Amino acid sequence: MRINIKKILACVCCAAMMTSMFTIPAFSDDEGTDAAETEEADTEEEAPADEDYVPRTEEEALAAAELVTENDKLALYVNKKEVTLALVDKNTGEIWWSNPINADGSSGKKAQIQELKAGMVLTYGEPSKRKTTTANSKVKGKAKVTTSKDGIKITYTFNSAKIKVPVTYTLEDDYLKLNVDTSEITEEDGDKLTTKLSFMTTFGAATTDENGYFVIPDGSGAIINFNNGKTGLKTYSGKVYGRDITAVQQTAPAVTQQVYLPMYGIVKGNSGMMVVADKGDTAATINAYVSGQNKTDFNSCYFDFEIRTSDEYQMGASNDSPLKVFEKRGILVPELEVRYYPVSKSDKSEVDYVDIAAKYRDYLTSDYGVTVSDSVKDVPLYVDFYGAVLKKESVLGFPVTMQHAATTFDQAKDILSDLSADGADNIVATYNEWTTADIKEKVSDKAKPASKLGGKSDFNSLLSFAESNNISIYPNVQNLTFKTGNGYWTITDTAIRVSNAYSKQFTYDPAYGIENKFYKAMSLLAPEAYTKMFDNLAKSYSKYGLNNIAVGTASTVIYGDYGKKATSREMMKTMVREGYQKLNDQVGSVLADGANAYVLPYVDRITDVPLNSSKFDVFDAEIPLYQIVMHGIKSYSTPAVNGQAEIGEVILSAVAAGSSLNFDLMAEKANELKDTRYDAYYYADADYWKEDAASVYTFVKQILSDVSSEQITGYKVLANGNTETTYSNGTKITVNYTDKTVTKGSTTYSLYDYIGKEVIG
Repeated sequence: MRINIKKILACVCCAAMMTSMFTIPAFSDDEGTDAAETEEADTEEEAPADEDYVPRTEEEALAAAELVTENDKLALYVNKKEVTLALVDKNTGEIWWSNPINADGSSGKKAQIQELKAGMVLTYGEPSKRKTTTANSKVKGKAKVTTSKDGIKITYTFNSAKIKVPVTYTLEDDYLKLNVDTSEITEEDGDKLTTKLSFMTTFGAATTDENGYFVIPDGSGAIINFNNGKTGLKTYSGKVYGRDITAVQQTAPAVTQQVYLPMYGIVKGNSGMMVVADKGDTAATINAYVSGQNKTDFNSCYFDFEIRTSDEYQMGASNDSPLKVFEKRGILVPELEVRYYPVSKSDKSEVDYVDIAAKYRDYLTSDYGVTVSDSVKDVPLYVDFYGAVLKKESVLGFPVTMQHAATTFDQAKDILSDLSADGADNIVATYNEWTTADIKEKVSDKAKPASKLGGKSDFNSLLSFAESNNISIYPNVQNLTFKTGNGYWTITDTAIRVSNAYSKQFTYDPAYGIENKFYKAMSLLAPEAYTKMFDNLAKSYSKYGLNNIAVGTASTVIYGDYGKKATSREMMKTMVREGYQKLNDQVGSVLADGANAYVLPYVDRITDVPLNSSKFDVFDAEIPLYQIVMHGIKSYSTPAVNGQAEIGEVILSAVAAGSSLNFDLMAEKANELKDTRYDAYYYADADYWKEDAASVYTFVKQILSDVSSEQITGYKVLANGNTETTYSNGTKITVNYTDKTVTKGSTTYSLYDYIGKEVIG
């Protein structure tokens, strides 16, 4: 290697200058505890290319660190001078670094290189200036490292913001735990408020020489390959459990799939890492980028946490820039915790996304209270009925808003009877808008069948029929938005935005993405009202003798209230979890219309589980991650099959993912529901779909019935685009998307034998 004398002299001079300017003290807080501190630096200039940089080996980097603690599976090291952690998986010898050990040899600006080496990134808001600033612990901060027999504590201080954040790292039996008690965060300047925190943003970062991928729980699931060359595309950012809808967007948000699970995975050959946000998950966002996207040579995936939210409001003309406002009260997310689980096999063979899913499933069943439901013993046909809707009708020449029945209780019974006669011998039916309060768009918290649909007598007749024919009825309520009445008032029970305005939810025009003035904006039910709602539902359903219940979007939509009641998303999550637990204890079986992770311990069935991701360009493949996690634990279904464009592909993808099918059904014709909120269900004509629904149910049942309670232990996309799913009992199911066939063992099933080509598409 050519020696650059001038560069060496320059480095020596710089080192001498730095030594005279700063000292790095080493001290002990108490016996058995060591500490070190790194000083604040400011590096914005371009980093000169260092042709003579000599990369360190992992062995050299580990030798420069000290062992903090270990067990029979893992070992934790720290380099106090560099403030770098190393987690060693003893099974494979893989070293998972908190920061790249050769970041100084990376391309990019010096500030970007310093960010690679940072342990924490802080974003803080300045209300008086209505702006936010981002700083990382290497460029604008300093870190004090303290070690003990239990682990490591690093206190990050940002002098320019006068903010201090203590972070602890503890080695548990099979994972590394990162924890932040937000009550210990200090903010000395009242006009500088912590809004977002990111920790170890380059943990497990992969170089351009490494092969592997990130496992992203976007929708059904997706993969981002390392070094995929998509440098000109946006990096991935997915808000866990969806956005906070309290802040109302003036234009329709992009149509994307939700992140239902607060986890992600890293796969590198025979080693992997499953990372889960165990606490503070409602504040988390999953971020991922590949080499070149962040102007460096690394691929990385990490969480950030928005612990204070912001909003915008319009003053003056509509074309004026909106003003940014911040949540000023104390931090309402009490604790942040991230767990890093190394994933490897005893035989040291290659790890894949199925192993990542299995590790997360183990976490759910071992640490999160999720149990196996009896629902997994069968493969039912799921259907959604829609009861009644408000419609403007002419009465004596005047427009009057009236209740309009779409599916009465008797009509629902007739549809179920026809489905059963056609071969659907196991049906799970969700009944939407079945109470007068729900139909009138008020909060529905009582088991009172609507007279418009036939009243109590016809409803009881439907329940009796269902009980005699292996049909489960789940009466559903939708209480996300509401009008005054039934004990709930828009003036007191509406969620308040950060801007101190009532949160009014728009219906967006599908063509232009702006507010559709045809529908009146609805008040968003305050999170505090959910406790009352769940209490009333549990008492009323139980008193009526109902054993099944569904609570609409409560399992998928989480938001805050930023008025005097001061409720964060994290606090609402607790209210919803307690409510679902109460329903599970006092009513019985709970069905979730989609399910965020926090309700999984209390639900038996999950509908509308997506079969695809958001299809972002940065993704390289789609996988049924959610289904792999849940199969054999909870029964789940697809979104409405008849609401999809490619019916055949949906059915085949469902088989590949071990999923039951779901259909939206109504007795009323679509033209009779024009200009109502049921416009969206134009495809749900029961007369048209009953026979086909029963037929494809038979198709799916024959294939999946003997694996319904098994775990998925293998899933792969074959070279021809077909898929192969392997179950824990050894069964292999291959789906051929070209021929529209499914092979299980020596038997091949053709979808064409069950429904016509014109339906399959």
